[in-house]
Amino acid sequence: MSSHNDSFAASGSSPTEVNSPTPPDFLLENHFSIFLLRPISPAAFIWVEQHLPSDRLTFGNAVVIEPRYVWAILVGVQDDGLVVRRD
Repeated sequence: MSSHNDSFAASGSSPTEVNSPTPPDFLLENHFSIFLLRPISPAAFIWVEQHLPSDRLTFGNAVVIEPRYVWAILVGVQDDGLVVRRD
C-alpha cells in the first residue's frame, strides 16, 4: 500500500466518493489549510446541529474543519447514512 498525503486516502474507499445517483447532503471543499463542509439538505443541517460543537467556526453556512478532523467527521456523516460530494 502506498503512502498518500490526501486526507481522503483510504484502502480503496472514501466516505466522500459515492457512485450513486443519490443527491448529496453535503458538499466538501478542500482549501488545503482548511476544509469547508457545506450542508445542502435539511438532513445535513440537522446533522450539523446534532453532531458538531455549538462553538464551531463557520463561513457562511459552511462548517470550517481542520484537516486533522475531516476524516472522522466524514466517517460519522457516512455512518449516519448521509452523502458527501467533493466540490
